[in-house]
Amino acid sequence: MKHKIILFIKSYKPDFLILLKLLESIERFNVDKIPVYLSVNDEDFDFFNEHIKSKLTLLKDSDIVKCSIQDPWRYQQIIKSSVYKLQICEDYLCLDSDSLFITKFYKKDFLYNDSTPYTVMHEAKSFQETMERIGLDSKTLFFKEAVIATRKVLNINDTDKIWDYGPSPYLWSTKVWEEIEKSLAKKDKNLETLLMEINEFSDPSENVIYGEYLRINKPIELIAIDPFFKVYHYKKQFLLEQKFHKIEKLNKIYLGVIFQSNWKRSLFDSIIHLFK
Repeated sequence: MKHKIILFIKSYKPDFLILLKLLESIERFNVDKIPVYLSVNDEDFDFFNEHIKSKLTLLKDSDIVKCSIQDPWRYQQIIKSSVYKLQICEDYLCLDSDSLFITKFYKKDFLYNDSTPYTVMHEAKSFQETMERIGLDSKTLFFKEAVIATRKVLNINDTDKIWDYGPSPYLWSTKVWEEIEKSLAKKDKNLETLLMEINEFSDPSENVIYGEYLRINKPIELIAIDPFFKVYHYKKQFLLEQKFHKIEKLNKIYLGVIFQSNWKRSLFDSIIHLFK
């Protein structure tokens, strides 16, 4: 049976402990019992199969797609983008292990109607303001450079705004990804080669590829919304905002929070327990 929507998590062994916290939050707040699928690196499969006790479907990455890219970041982008090949769902919320739900969530949070998921697409003005406050140049933020590079490679010559299609978690239609792959195949390309082409100009971003293709070609209706989660990209950002952002306030606005898992583990653990 093909599900309308699933929660799809990509993880690997080093993130096992924080993944458990995500799974606990899903069990607590997943009111509509949206099915959960977890994909892990092939070599980690036996470990996860032995230690995961949550109700979910566990997959090897190779069950989804065979990926020749060795770089971990680009590798996981290919895995996440290829879920459509499984034919298990129409739409999916793509989560990383360092995500955490903080309030009840329902299918209606992600679906505009029976045939249309929402699309995260916004100008990220408050985020840009925050980045300026912690000393980063808002003109050279990653999402902007990724959009410019993606438009260059895809020959998108319009002068539309530089849209932010993130941050994670991403809500994607399998129909859009399938059409992207078909359009690339007509040019003897695929997602791997596209990422490498974009990489010549900027670090590639799969959610930018999805968003730009959807914006231009509209294989589904585009209903834009703000991000689902509050994401702390940098430790400086969290330290700046922490006195204002308490769980009782955040869960009125967001479905979850993300603290980047590449922070020092001791700091991550000291923060994450506050959001149980």
